[in-house]
Amino acid sequence: MKRRAGVKRRKAKKEYIIFISHSSKDAWIARTIAEKISALGATPWLDVKDLHGGDVLGEKIRQGIEACHEAIVLVSPDSLKSQWVLFESGAVWGLKKRLTPVLHGVSHEALSPIKELKALELNDFDEFLVQLKQRLE
Repeated sequence: MKRRAGVKRRKAKKEYIIFISHSSKDAWIARTIAEKISALGATPWLDVKDLHGGDVLGEKIRQGIEACHEAIVLVSPDSLKSQWVLFESGAVWGLKKRLTPVLHGVSHEALSPIKELKALELNDFDEFLVQLKQRLE
């Protein structure tokens, strides 16, 4: 197929993926975060939509983390007890990807060993969205 002179072909914009790590007990909050991320044009990776019956959990989660550009970890009393949240946060950290802790019902001191990261309170999540919009542009 020949291209016509003067017609430029648009490059497909690459999908910007944000992995959302959370406890299953915080699923409603995680889905709300995912909706807000989608509204900005990024793609949230979220267990309820990206994991399917029969999937090997560790492998699918690892693939999601490898594919993401950055991640959010929802830090709550329940997520502090979750081995999966610890695993996911460690994997993101190990790949040197941006990791934003979002605090819900816990203090910043609960973030050990990632407490050197700038965390946001859940009530200030709009601040994350403003910053994300800048990264997407």
